[in-house]
Amino acid sequence: MRKKCFVILFALLCVCVRVNAENIDEYVKAEMAEQHIPGLSISVVRDGRIVFAKTYGMANVEFNAPATNDTEFAIASMTKSITASAIMLLVQDGKLSLDDTITKFFDDLPESWRTITIRHLLSHTSGIKDHYRDFPFYPPLTINRKLEYTDEEFIKAHTDGGLNFTPGTQFAYSSSGFSLLGLVIKKVTGKPYADFFRERIFTPLGMDHTHVIDLSRIISGRASGYHMHNGALANARYSGQTFLGAADVSVITSGSDLARWEIGLSAGNLWKKKTLDEMWTPAKLTNGIEVASFPQASSGLGFGLGVYEGHPTAAHGGSLETGFSSFMVTLRDRNMSINVLTNNWDASPSRIGFGVAGLIDPSLTPPHRMKEQKDPAPEITERVKSFFSSFLSGNDASNLITPELATRLFPTPKSSVGTPSPVQNISFISDSDVRGKGIVRHGVGIAAMRHYKAAIMGDNIFLTVYFGQDGKIADYSGY
Repeated sequence: MRKKCFVILFALLCVCVRVNAENIDEYVKAEMAEQHIPGLSISVVRDGRIVFAKTYGMANVEFNAPATNDTEFAIASMTKSITASAIMLLVQDGKLSLDDTITKFFDDLPESWRTITIRHLLSHTSGIKDHYRDFPFYPPLTINRKLEYTDEEFIKAHTDGGLNFTPGTQFAYSSSGFSLLGLVIKKVTGKPYADFFRERIFTPLGMDHTHVIDLSRIISGRASGYHMHNGALANARYSGQTFLGAADVSVITSGSDLARWEIGLSAGNLWKKKTLDEMWTPAKLTNGIEVASFPQASSGLGFGLGVYEGHPTAAHGGSLETGFSSFMVTLRDRNMSINVLTNNWDASPSRIGFGVAGLIDPSLTPPHRMKEQKDPAPEITERVKSFFSSFLSGNDASNLITPELATRLFPTPKSSVGTPSPVQNISFISDSDVRGKGIVRHGVGIAAMRHYKAAIMGDNIFLTVYFGQDGKIADYSGY
């Protein structure tokens, strides 16, 4: 079965066509120069085929080593999507259930942890603290990522830190939850999760240039990581094997190999269609409301679910302090996926990914490449700013949004965002009348889209805001 699967995928992968290759080259190189990116790998999948794959720049600056199509970049938190797909294989195998509580796999957990399920871990609704940062609302976990921890010590550090909320009642991104999923795989299969990845995913899909991080192992073609320091490129920070080798951030791969996984995910051989559908269905809280986050709208199982220029997306980003930043997005109704892997922690790969989408299809041109216009309705912009300021401060903003959106946004904790207003600036870029185009968000027909450049909670974000026929905000997306 695995051999047959590989043959089918290989045949698909061999059918490559040129997609505005010169335009993509020019754009990517310009973005790399502007963002100070040493090396970058990009791949584009359309209708189950790799239609563009290329690697640029340097894998290692100090040794002047060029990046090649076999260079492996750390994809950081994008690993979570691969981990989720591995968990779903075990669900298909009947070896675990999404509604299994983690007490089935771990002993001596506090009473407050006993209702946490596999589904909670996959959808970031467990309440378990994030070992990177609980930004911006929760007290941080006491843990040192430069040190090594046993599995038992890692779990104890989290149980000692307490939960951020009762499992299933809110959403809060948690890398630690996915680290625990790696331990669940080990418990269920009796082998390290890296071995399970290799046997059930990497090898069947022909992902020959994909590994799980092992700091002591020599891996040919592994890229070095960088960040910007005092305006200059510098070697990135160190993190210990416990954290770099965990199932939340540990995969290193090439752009082409990541595309092979995406093709395999949708091909229906390793994963059933209903499995992918479940991963790409918005998770719900215990009160029945869909999980919501910012700046993406929803969370599936291992994927962020949102909308881009009216098209539903399944996406994930990754950023690792050891010097990498990556992004992947699938435009679900276009059967197109774009992957961007870089070795600069400070890069914006989502900007590049959406820019490439716009080169392939001008209707997908992203806000940062649109011509800025004079705001024809500044009062609408003020309402947009008021909504995000109120919502992200934990205040009621229901009068500015549709009832359908209001019911799915859980209250933001008021424990502080560190500034008088979480929104420092919102500037208008352009707008579009999309009545008659059939765009629907949460049951509401969309009449208009407005694009903005925003400074929110210290981050620069390009926002798209969707408005219903009544002029109220029906949804939003950002990168």
